[in-house]
Amino acid sequence: MSIMKKKQFAIIGLGYFGQTIALELTRLENDVLVIDVQEKFINNIADQVTHAIVADGSDERILRELNLQQYDAVVIAIGENIEASLLSTMHLKALGVKEVWVKALNNQHHKLLVKLGATRIIHPEHEMGQRTAQLLNYPMVNNYFNLGPNHFVIEMLVQEEHDGILMSELLQQTQSSAKLLAVKRGEAIIDHMLQPYRLQQRDQLVLLGSLSELRQLSLPL
Repeated sequence: MSIMKKKQFAIIGLGYFGQTIALELTRLENDVLVIDVQEKFINNIADQVTHAIVADGSDERILRELNLQQYDAVVIAIGENIEASLLSTMHLKALGVKEVWVKALNNQHHKLLVKLGATRIIHPEHEMGQRTAQLLNYPMVNNYFNLGPNHFVIEMLVQEEHDGILMSELLQQTQSSAKLLAVKRGEAIIDHMLQPYRLQQRDQLVLLGSLSELRQLSLPL
């Protein structure tokens, strides 16, 4: 039996965002290299990742010596220094790094990163703000994934007012064409396709549909 090769990732910048990525990638059993100019940040995480280096992640010579072009992806999570972020992006692209993901600090920074060829540009505060607003607006929704301008996959908790209703009846009464993808009850996944599924309070539903359809499903009948 073949053993899956570990992926290699490098994180440049160890603020809260960078540390979170590094630790989660490590938890997922990847090789993780972290780089930061501040020794205190490196010391905080050094014993929890594969490699930790005190260095300037915007220095072309250092990036070349680390052979980062051999890595599956490099994440630039530099906190407030836009110039360092841009230099790091430019050097990594010139070295031939396949995947360069960069945290953007503002719209102007985003535009410059696009011109430099960043693979993916992340706005963590903006994205988390949107997610928080959605969860506040729909407290019965535990999680959601945006599939485009108006389509979502959501994880919704069945409320008391829907307890005992057939899913088909709920869809009919709300005139919704949303799709039920999965049902989780406690730790078990319920096979809702074998027989008509009757909602049970505290069940977790995974649903696919438009925003208006999913909103209608979440309202009391």
